[in-house]
Amino acid sequence: MSRSLRTDPYPIRAARRAGASVPVRVCRPRPGFVHPAGTDDIVRVLTFFGPAAAYGLRGVELRQRPAASAGPAVAVLRVPGVVLLFEQPAPPWVLPGRLTDAAAARLERAGARVVAGSAGTLVDWPSEEALRDFVLFDGLMHEIGHHRIQHAARRRHTRAMRTADHERRADAFAARARAAWAARW
Repeated sequence: MSRSLRTDPYPIRAARRAGASVPVRVCRPRPGFVHPAGTDDIVRVLTFFGPAAAYGLRGVELRQRPAASAGPAVAVLRVPGVVLLFEQPAPPWVLPGRLTDAAAARLERAGARVVAGSAGTLVDWPSEEALRDFVLFDGLMHEIGHHRIQHAARRRHTRAMRTADHERRADAFAARARAAWAARW
């Protein structure tokens, strides 16, 4: 049975089937918006995490934010295998209303300063690196976590698990990726 389907662990199968690098397409951001992570940043992160992170990815696209998006969209996975990273407003961000405690904690963990006021919430990024890392890990690596779940389960058009579990596993994958990136030095 050693040659039966899916006997190799995902990282071994990914390394064996590693192909060319993942193409990164860039769409110019609108005035007042920026792409915090560039092509070089994305390639560096994917190279660092190796074939297991890029296995099955068809591309990464830096896109303009969809007009109908409610709230600050960072990234989305378009199955099968395309990660869309959206432009972000130039800092500081002024968001209407109050953020949930979980959303504020996520932004603060990424290095943002979050100040809640009566009319809205101010999110300031003290450095370009903090915003770039937020997009790379809470955007790109989170969506790669979703991709790995879908790809390993061989599901193209249906979810491999319920949404809450999908999100929890993608968050855990992104957190492990952030910790590994921070420990690289």
